Amino acid sequence: MELKVLGSSSSGNCYILDCGNEALILEAGIRFLEVKKALDFNIRKVVGCLITHQHNDHAKYIKTMVDNGFYTLALPEVWAAKGIESTRSITLELGKGYKFGNFKVLPFNAYHDVPCVGYLIDHPESGKIMFLTDSCACEYRFKDLSHILIECNYSHKKLTEAIMAGRTLLSQRERLLTSHLELDMCKEILATTDLSKVENIVLIHISDNNADEQLFVSEVERATGKAVYAARKGLTINVQRL
Repeated sequence: MELKVLGSSSSGNCYILDCGNEALILEAGIRFLEVKKALDFNIRKVVGCLITHQHNDHAKYIKTMVDNGFYTLALPEVWAAKGIESTRSITLELGKGYKFGNFKVLPFNAYHDVPCVGYLIDHPESGKIMFLTDSCACEYRFKDLSHILIECNYSHKKLTEAIMAGRTLLSQRERLLTSHLELDMCKEILATTDLSKVENIVLIHISDNNADEQLFVSEVERATGKAVYAARKGLTINVQRL
């Protein structure tokens, strides 16, 4: 199975888990044409789409997903915000598991400034994948993970530097602290998670202004001893179960 990154920033987020004969889309913040290109225009293999929350960088094109026949899972607040009612729109219930083709999906609560979830995704080819974005914390620790996609949006040091330089407004600081995952919290979550079976860690939603991508990757590599990637548009990595 491959993980394809179509976008991972405030400009738009979308990822695809593609095992050849079936694919699962994570987020709908990228133009549908880009999604089709990443799938070599074989959209019939898409078994579903998962949305974390209602903000446009994650859900702008959710209606396009539904209109193209993809079963799409999202919180009730997302469907209400986007004004969508469809036989393909699945209203997410926390504590309930879902299945899309051979993908088993368990949503879990995340901490953003609107209702938000993360996902535990299990597939025979990849094993268990944790997907957490746009959350200032994570109360869950999952066992037997094979791959981790986790937000590493900013660091306190880089945020302070950006504010002092005028790249980030001081008023944005409080929102960031309560809605996005900081480097040290990211490392703490990983330090308290069993990583014995983890092959890859992908840092997602890295801020353009308040982060240092290379530093973040090296710090997480040093802390975990695992292969760590920064999610950039165009990144493709193998997420097979070993």
